[in-house]
Formats: sequence, C-alpha cells, structure tokens
Amino acid sequence: MPTHITHRGEPPTRGDERFQFLTSLAAAVRSRGGTALLALASTAHPVLYVRCRGRVIAVVLVRGITGGWWFVWGRTAAVPASRVAVAADRLAGPQWSGRRRSNLVAERRAGLKGVA
Repeated sequence: MPTHITHRGEPPTRGDERFQFLTSLAAAVRSRGGTALLALASTAHPVLYVRCRGRVIAVVLVRGITGGWWFVWGRTAAVPASRVAVAADRLAGPQWSGRRRSNLVAERRAGLKGVA
C-alpha cells in the first residue's frame, strides 16, 4: 500500500528511530488484521494510531530511563521497541483478551427502572 508521508513538507529521514520503530509496528499490526495509521506531528514526535476490534489506541515511542526505546499505550501498557511482534500481538493479535468494559451508570439506571 503506497503512502505519502511528510513532516513540515519534507519526508521523514531514514535515521529517525521513532519513525522506523513505529513503521515496523504498523506493519506488524496490519499483518495481524489490525489497521494502523502513523501520524507525524509538528513536533517531530510521531504517533501510531491502531484500530482493532472497534477501538482506537494511540501508541508512542519513549526513551527509557536506562536507555532503549519503549512502545507505550493506554495507562500501563509498555513493551520494549526491540519486541515489535509482542507489541503487535498485544495490540491486534488473536490472543488479545481485554476486560469487558461496562457502563456502570447505564446498568444502574436499568436496575432502578425495574424497581420503580
């Protein structure tokens, strides 16, 4: 799938580690059936948006305090950037098993309507 990606009118450089790691993760997510979009911000900090199973997740790449790069998303999810396959599996792989999200307010209202 051809893409035309620019940053401030210029294509990103091949030496940009963030771009390279996030591009690798995007390809891995797509190979697992997910959808991934790499967005380049005006600050040169790219963000990967992953869509899978009806949810959109923003993934960023940060440098760890001891060195190395980490994929980070959500409140607590973090995977070393050297483990692209692990991150892709967690984001879009078939073995993903997230908690069921419930709307507690809607459930309480339904319960109260039954009482009234």
